[in-house]
Amino acid sequence: MILRLFYYLNLIAIHLLFNSLSWGLGNQEFRSTWVITWDHIDQNKNQTQNINTIKKIMNNHSIANMNAVIFQVRQAGTAYYGSDYEPWGYYAGYNDPGYDPLEIAIEEAHNKGLELHAWFNVFQTSSTIAGSPAKEHPEWICRDQNGNPMTSYRSLSPGLKEVRDYTLKVAMEIVNKYDIDGLHLDYIRWNEHSNLSRSQTGTEKELQRLDGFISNEEINQINNLSGRYLYDYLHPYSAGVPNGFSTWESWWRWSVTEFVRALHDSIQQVKPSVKLSAAVLGKYNWSGWQGYGTVFQDAALWYNEGYVDHLMPMHYHWTSNDQFMGRLEDNCPECWKVFILPGINSNKIFTVGPGSYILDENGLWNNHGSIINSIRSLDWVDGFQFFSYGTWRRKNYFIEAGNSFFKNKTKINQWFYSNNKPQAPVLAINNISPFIKQLTTYHKEPNEDPNWIILYRTDGNPDPSSSEIINVQFSRNTSEFIDSLTTADTSKSLIYFSTIADRTWNESDVSNYVFSNVESLPNSYNLIQNYPNPFNDKTSIEYNISNYGLIQIQIFNLLGQKIITLVDKMHIPGNYKTYWNGKNYVGEKQSSGIYFYILNAEGNIKNKRKMIFLK
Repeated sequence: MILRLFYYLNLIAIHLLFNSLSWGLGNQEFRSTWVITWDHIDQNKNQTQNINTIKKIMNNHSIANMNAVIFQVRQAGTAYYGSDYEPWGYYAGYNDPGYDPLEIAIEEAHNKGLELHAWFNVFQTSSTIAGSPAKEHPEWICRDQNGNPMTSYRSLSPGLKEVRDYTLKVAMEIVNKYDIDGLHLDYIRWNEHSNLSRSQTGTEKELQRLDGFISNEEINQINNLSGRYLYDYLHPYSAGVPNGFSTWESWWRWSVTEFVRALHDSIQQVKPSVKLSAAVLGKYNWSGWQGYGTVFQDAALWYNEGYVDHLMPMHYHWTSNDQFMGRLEDNCPECWKVFILPGINSNKIFTVGPGSYILDENGLWNNHGSIINSIRSLDWVDGFQFFSYGTWRRKNYFIEAGNSFFKNKTKINQWFYSNNKPQAPVLAINNISPFIKQLTTYHKEPNEDPNWIILYRTDGNPDPSSSEIINVQFSRNTSEFIDSLTTADTSKSLIYFSTIADRTWNESDVSNYVFSNVESLPNSYNLIQNYPNPFNDKTSIEYNISNYGLIQIQIFNLLGQKIITLVDKMHIPGNYKTYWNGKNYVGEKQSSGIYFYILNAEGNIKNKRKMIFLK
């Protein structure tokens, strides 16, 4: 057994054949939900209970075979992590809970093979608790045409450089202090409210309405740009359009874009592996409530210019696969694809954001499957992020999702390309029993920086683009996985292999190959005598393969002329059979006589036998 294991560990040279293979898209898909603050922290629960809640969140994502979590850490100008700049938020009771939710979430996510994206509300700042930007700098709040702060849906003005600088500083605190995989921007836009006067009942305290709301009447008002007043103390209505801009709209869009660009540049300088993503309105630049003209977020520009690495439109009000397909790609001038082709062609990530809560409210929960399967037909869409986790939790949907449309694990699309791919690992197997296999992946050269370790399994061609991913783990040195097989699995010759991906999912070459039933595999190449022999119609040729590689079975006549190649393909170790009908490669029946058949492995003749053909 030890000798056999050593033998297969030395198959590393063989995997070099795969260096030229395309990894394909079959095993790549971003899958996540949004976890809102009140779903991961509760001031009425103790520290242990809240930490257990975070663990449960990560476990649920793992059960559903998701690979990322969008975890809210900044809301309303308050923090749900150890911030040096902003106070703890409402759902933490505005007090330090005794642990760091973001630190715990990162650890638990990585333990489950999940990316952790820190969800960061940018300009919306409804909280006025001491230490919040709205409290400390009321002059930063967007103002109406009369110079009065727009407090009903409070937002800091992106037009102020000090606002952009302050928010950049807060965002970079998270990037620098925490081992996040991504920073996710939400409310990356101007205040969407017009100059309508707004009133609140006593039960609708502004402090508690952290996410705000907007009515259909207000949407209609917003679409009338003449009713828009979005100014600050440096750019009042009376002063006219800011210098250098032809319209207010162009300045509004520029100011938001300038923040996104500066943040992306800052991240690239210190941690280029951190993905910057943005939640944008589901409509980019067409009628109704849309990003470009209503809240002045130029999402297509950010995506095409590389200011964001991952675009996440919020398609909350689309409830069927037809609606999604019609607004993504349907040969229409308003479809997303029309506006973002440069970003698509530069391999930036684009994912779809179904509103699970909307599907639930409309009794359309079962539409999840049809929406997902329909979108998968678009090769430029890279996955899904669902709003929100809380709805999935209430529906207890994780097990069902993991057994249906998310049946297999996936890796995340590579989004930052580099020629420096990680070194291939070494894989070992311990056959604990016919049904229990212990797989251990070793880094050849352990790195201080952790990587994603991906473990594959197949009973066919070991191709990373099509073989089943059975485990993804986050590790610096080694990873261990127990594969529990069924009776059906044990009847097959299963082949395992592994790769290592860096934090941008730049993947190594494949490891050596190990096998589930090592003892039953052939020890050598063997070409068995054909049967029947002699023959006049058809004869079978059996052969045994002991190593992975290219195998050829060829027929020659006594003059050494090649008659036909029966087999010419890659094989995993195992027992095989082919047939010859006495014809050459163009289908001509050959004359009676003695012929030779040869087993050729990787260009070397391993066995040769003769047969008699009677015409």
